[in-house]
Amino acid sequence: MIQRSAFHPERQFHILINFNNDERSVAVLPDEKGKFLVVDQGEVLGQVAFDKQLNCVSSQCELDAAILAQLNKGIKNHYS
Repeated sequence: MIQRSAFHPERQFHILINFNNDERSVAVLPDEKGKFLVVDQGEVLGQVAFDKQLNCVSSQCELDAAILAQLNKGIKNHYS
């Protein structure tokens, strides 16, 4: 189970993701160590982790590659 206590809801941001012709805004909650909890309409989609160069180093989710690529790009854009 994904631990939610380390994530900061007050620092969340949103990314517009295209889910098979259904665009929705997902919430992304960061922690202090480069991990991000991804939530869509109250449902946890998973967790992704980035290194200091903003490269995705792991993902714990069942998103297809195209959606995960959009998510990774959105997180990188938010921090650049």
